[in-house]
Amino acid sequence: MEISEQTQLLINLMDHIPPCQSCGMRWSTGDYECPHCGEDQYEKLYQWAELVIEKLSE
Repeated sequence: MEISEQTQLLINLMDHIPPCQSCGMRWSTGDYECPHCGEDQYEKLYQWAELVIEKLSE
C-alpha cells in the first residue's frame, strides 16, 4: 500500500478512537473542521497521519 493510501486509511480509521471517558465527546468521521472555530483541519490530519506511519515504519 502506498504512503498516500496508508495516510488516508489512518485518517478514515479515526472513528475508532474511543470517546472521552469524562464527557463522551467523539471525533466525527468525515468532519475535518474544528468543532470550535470551523477551521479546516484536513491538512493537519494528513500531516499527523504521515508522521504516525513514518514512526511505525522505523
